[in-house]
Amino acid sequence: MDDTSANGAARRGGWSAISVYLRPRVALMFLFGFSAGLPYNMTSSTLQAWLTESKVSVEEIGLFGLVALAYGWKFLWAPAIDGIPIPILSRLFGHRRSWLLVTQICLVFAIAGLAFVDPSESKIAVAAVAALVAFLSASQDVVIDAYRIEALKESELTAGFANYNAAYRTAMMLSFTGAVAFVAALEASGFSRQEAWSIGYLTMATFMGVGILGTFLAPESWEGQKARFERAFGERFRTAVIEPFTDFLRKDLWWAILLLVVLFKLGDAFTSELRTYFFLTLGFEKATYGIIQWPFAVFTVIIGGYIGGMIANRLGVMRALWIGGILQMATNLVFIWPAVALPGIVEAIGIPGAAGARQITFEAINAGGIQGYLAFAALAGSVGVENLATGIGGAAFVAYLSLLCGNRSYTATQYALLSSLANQARVTLSAPAGFTVAAFGWVWYYVIATILAIPGLVLLWWLLQRDRRKYGPVTASGASLQNQAAVE
Repeated sequence: MDDTSANGAARRGGWSAISVYLRPRVALMFLFGFSAGLPYNMTSSTLQAWLTESKVSVEEIGLFGLVALAYGWKFLWAPAIDGIPIPILSRLFGHRRSWLLVTQICLVFAIAGLAFVDPSESKIAVAAVAALVAFLSASQDVVIDAYRIEALKESELTAGFANYNAAYRTAMMLSFTGAVAFVAALEASGFSRQEAWSIGYLTMATFMGVGILGTFLAPESWEGQKARFERAFGERFRTAVIEPFTDFLRKDLWWAILLLVVLFKLGDAFTSELRTYFFLTLGFEKATYGIIQWPFAVFTVIIGGYIGGMIANRLGVMRALWIGGILQMATNLVFIWPAVALPGIVEAIGIPGAAGARQITFEAINAGGIQGYLAFAALAGSVGVENLATGIGGAAFVAYLSLLCGNRSYTATQYALLSSLANQARVTLSAPAGFTVAAFGWVWYYVIATILAIPGLVLLWWLLQRDRRKYGPVTASGASLQNQAAVE
């Protein structure tokens, strides 16, 4: 091949690598990612900031993480989403889009419902409404994940997730940093704390319109789907409820795969559970914290997602998981520095807040000289490094889960099962996080979180070694080159 041909091939290859992100169905993942990411912080970081201001204890805030149990058990009702069409709407919009429209409209009202409860008056009421938001959000995730896997080609899955992840993180930034800054501005304008939070949650509810727009734009036809819903109930029940699980149990080492799904992000999830509480109680004023952390949290995790996708395409998903898992484990330790340094920095440059306690504000950072720079670096640096690792590991992890769902007849159920198990680390297994902090303090909390990441890495290493011995070099799909060739 001459130089001209080689350069032309290189340009075509480069454009092909970029243009995949712009394909209509891949680009559509931006809107769905935004819709999925928006409710997440409504029941986690944003709610955590509200609870912290309302003087809820660290143990109770840790237990509030249980409102998100729906994310860990969504596989229980995923068969209904797979197997039951919505009357009238399914014929108008298609099976997946009809479910999306219903869950998104319900989410608008549920998020708005948080505006009418107050944790200082009834923590149970707040928990109940937050649990409803989490249930609807988890249900929306089931449908979006199924649509993403069904609508995209295998070669588009990583690019689709990268777009999805970028919008997901942007929505998380808006629903936390944007919401907290907006609430702080309302309070500064004279609104009471409860009035400000109510207006904030009502405003966030309106942004679900982005996801509803995506549902109307998404292509899907009922004509190609209706045949499977016209079958006898018994056959539909078997297809929707029994076969998704029996099909998965036929996979080689299915038990090890499920255990890896649970353990892979355990250490990372354990630390993220109290991240907002960590920085607010160590002295950052909420608006200052929200505004500083968002670019380092959002952009680094987006960059990490694209890096993780490139690593997966280049080295294979299993190796990308290994790299991401090690990074996720190691970056838990970066929070030890702010845990040790921030109390002294707050004492040196903190400005008394409304309650009299010293806080790190933008004014304190600007006037604090080297201590101000250290305060900024303690927040921005630790959050940025940790989220970069989360993005790399997360992209590889989602690609791995997607490739495990090979049968399109029950994509929603199988992916919901896997992602539910992954969420057990974030919800159920991380619920004692507040008690761990209360008992051992912040430094040991992060050491313990690092140790919790080790079992998942050991299991991943064992699976990699087994695949090498059985198949040879591992490809992006987690199968060997020889095995893939045999299938093709």
